[in-house]
Amino acid sequence: MKTLETDTREALGAGIEACGRGVTTLQEALRPDAVLARAVFDGTDEWVNLLRYKLVPHLAGEGCLIAAVAGGTNTGKSTIFNLLQGREVSPVRATAAATRRPLLAGGPGRTDQCLEGMLVPEFAPAPLESPEAVLARETPSERLFVATNPDLPERLVLLDTPDVDSIEKEHWAVADHLRAAGDVIVAVLTGEKYRDERVVAFFREAHASGRVVIPLMNKADAADEFATARQQLAEFRKDIACDSPAFVVPHDFDLAQSYAAPIQALDGGTDLLTYLLDLDVYAIKRRVFDSSVRHLAARIETFLEDVDAVAEVLRSVRDEYRARAERAAEKYDPAPGAAVGGLFHEFVQARRGPFRRAIGSASATVARSAVAVSRVVTRTLFRRATLDPPDLAPSNEEIRSTHRQEIERITRDLAAGYLQSGGNLREPAAHLLQENVQRLDPEAALDAVVKDVLRSENISDEFRKHAQHTIETWWNDHKGRRHALEALDTILAVMPAAIAAPISMYTGGVGVPEAMVVAGPLAEQFVARVIEYQFGDAMFDFLSPWRTEQQRHLADALLQRVTAPVLHGIEAMLEILEGEAVDNLRKGREQCLEALQT
Repeated sequence: MKTLETDTREALGAGIEACGRGVTTLQEALRPDAVLARAVFDGTDEWVNLLRYKLVPHLAGEGCLIAAVAGGTNTGKSTIFNLLQGREVSPVRATAAATRRPLLAGGPGRTDQCLEGMLVPEFAPAPLESPEAVLARETPSERLFVATNPDLPERLVLLDTPDVDSIEKEHWAVADHLRAAGDVIVAVLTGEKYRDERVVAFFREAHASGRVVIPLMNKADAADEFATARQQLAEFRKDIACDSPAFVVPHDFDLAQSYAAPIQALDGGTDLLTYLLDLDVYAIKRRVFDSSVRHLAARIETFLEDVDAVAEVLRSVRDEYRARAERAAEKYDPAPGAAVGGLFHEFVQARRGPFRRAIGSASATVARSAVAVSRVVTRTLFRRATLDPPDLAPSNEEIRSTHRQEIERITRDLAAGYLQSGGNLREPAAHLLQENVQRLDPEAALDAVVKDVLRSENISDEFRKHAQHTIETWWNDHKGRRHALEALDTILAVMPAAIAAPISMYTGGVGVPEAMVVAGPLAEQFVARVIEYQFGDAMFDFLSPWRTEQQRHLADALLQRVTAPVLHGIEAMLEILEGEAVDNLRKGREQCLEALQT
């Protein structure tokens, strides 16, 4: 007996295996989060069942034709199942929805395979020891009963299924699983059920996915050569786009006698069992298989689009919350301390000649002036930013306190905004975010942000290079002001000696230290005023990159200490939705389509 071509089978096998692995991994990863699992897998049962119960287990193409007897409530499915075997295997009851669990009948070899989980996986197979077990409500929903019928050839297996339109939803799931497992679906209809919406949809889906659907009108009126049944069957076949031959069982048949009589085709010529056994197993397997793979590929494509849509919702929330942290950091307007202002003094020192450097190195006034220069730069910027009085010269401690208050305010506002807006988001982002917002410790996050930002003034090498370039440009473009600063620097360099010399001549050195104490503060004030006047216009440009750096430090701290904990759940789910499982699905789909084109 022919099987699927080896090369095609191997290529399809690799693709289907990748798809199956991707689905299983993704479902397992999302299982702990019921909301997200529903958002991703809602409405996917049909193609997931097709993958699990048909393509994966039957890839080997061993030639077993699986015919599922399916239909609506009280259409007589179990009766047809028994008629095909010539004996009562499945219990028949007049009550609706009597068959609660699926029943498989096959030859000894096939039933052994089934009991080993090789024919209809994901069910828990068990030998049928009592026919009543098929009817029992307490039987586990995953149970599949297996009955051996030595009269059935090994090439055919029959399945009796629960109602496809039962009010009990678990019947729908079982019937869907078995539809996915079947190669042939015998559609058992009655005059009341042949156009039922759920029934028609079930068989239309089966036919669209490559199954061979064989209509059978049960309890048919034999008048005028089944005229009514002919019309009803024609309408049904049109509804599901099926052209298979139809079969009929009259409403007045004698069950005992009918076990010996085959189910006849509507137009004669053959009976249902003979028709099933004469089907080209290889051709059906190949057609069902190829059609199923194409159907699977189309559904996976839609599924991947849905996954991307869910991931995009999560990405948009993540990006918005990160952007909020960035925008919050832009509101931070740090005041520079002495270390920043001191960069100007470093530049001036570098411009001194050898003579002034030699004198200045021994001058305490020069050292004190460096601090004064630093503080005047700080004072000027701080005053312009805060509109404080001109003579305010904040200490480093005061500046750090101002920084802390500002950082605390920004951090608290950001955390409060996250908490407030989390409940307004769409699922699954809402619950992923809210859970982590509730876990956030605002005070601990606040302390961490402050420590990260205020650990130092963070004068980076990049800013030092920029400062050097800015002052250099100013120095070259303002010769007049530059000469004033050079002269000032010369005065500072020689001031201690200029003051000490005449005092020493007249007092023999008495009073020199006291004079230096007086001269020092005066020199500092003098330096401060001249520097502020000469260099004030360039100060804002000078410090703009430093401000940007400080805002960047705050943004990084907010993102790490506040935003990242809040987004932890979203990031974890994005890692799943953008990870290996989805890649396997995407690659598997492409492999399947490529294999079918060969």
